[in-house]
Amino acid sequence: MDPVAVAVSVGTVVFLTIVIIVLYKATKIATKFIKERIGKDKPSLASILILLLKTSTSVAIIIMVYSVFKTLYPDIALTITNFAVAAGILGIIFGLAAQSSLGNAIAGMILVFSQAVKVGDMVEYDGEVAAVEDIKLTHTILKLRDGRKIAIPNSNMLNSNIVNYSMVDELVAATVIVGISYESNLDNAIKAMIEAAREHPKVLDKPPPQVIITGFGDFSINLKLLAWINDPWIKPIIESDLTWAIYEKFKKYNVEIPYPRRVIIMKGEKQVEAQKPLLTGMGEKTVEEVG
Repeated sequence: MDPVAVAVSVGTVVFLTIVIIVLYKATKIATKFIKERIGKDKPSLASILILLLKTSTSVAIIIMVYSVFKTLYPDIALTITNFAVAAGILGIIFGLAAQSSLGNAIAGMILVFSQAVKVGDMVEYDGEVAAVEDIKLTHTILKLRDGRKIAIPNSNMLNSNIVNYSMVDELVAATVIVGISYESNLDNAIKAMIEAAREHPKVLDKPPPQVIITGFGDFSINLKLLAWINDPWIKPIIESDLTWAIYEKFKKYNVEIPYPRRVIIMKGEKQVEAQKPLLTGMGEKTVEEVG
C-alpha cells in the first residue's frame, strides 16, 4: 500500500477522532449553559434546545464514526451501508406510523419558539380557564382550576383557538347575559346591573363596568354586563357572584326576568290548555270564563 495513502488515512482518522471528542465536550458545556441561563426562566425552551443539540451532535458523531470505518475498513463500511439502507426503509415505515407524534413534536417546537404560549401563562382552552404548567416535546400540560391536570397534544394546542390572557395583560371582562321582559323598565335594569358590578370588591373601576343591549328576543330584551377584573383565574367565580347580585338587584328595582306561563281557557264543561308566554305579572295565571 502506498505510504502516502496510509499517512493520509491515519491523519484523517486522527483528525476525525479529535473532532468527535471536541464536539462531545462542547455539547456537554452547551447543555450546562442552556440549563443554567435559559432553564431558569424558560424551562420548556431549554429542554427543546437541549434535545435538538444532542440530536444534531449524535447525527454528526455517527457520520464521523462511519467515515473512520470507511477509511480504515472499507469492507466493514460497505456492510454498515447495507444495514443503514435497510434501517432507512424501516425508519420510513415507522415514521409513517408515527407521523402524529412527529407532528406533535414539530408543533411543540413552534409553540416554544413563537412564544404563542409559555409556561406560567393563563389560557382558556375548550371553555376551561387553565394555567400552562409545562410544554414538552409532544404535549402541553394544563392545570385546571379544580386542580386537575390534562395533557394536550401540541398539534391541538397549535390548531385550536386558545385565549391567552397573559399575552398582553391580565385584564379580562367577567360577563353576565340576562333577558328582561318588555314591560320592565330598561333604565332600571341597566342601573341594577351596573350597581351589582360596582359593589363587587374584585371588579375594577377602570375600565368601568358597562351594559350592552345585545338584541330583542321573542320574550325579552337581552342585556350583557361587562365587568373588568385583573385575575382571569377567578373569572367564573366573579360571574357567579354577579349573577346572584343582579338577581337580587332586579327584585329591588322590580325588573322581571320572563319565563313561559300557562293560560287556562274555560269553555263550559270543556277545558283547553295552551302553553303561551305572558309578559305581565310574574307567576300569575290568567283564567277566562266564557258563557
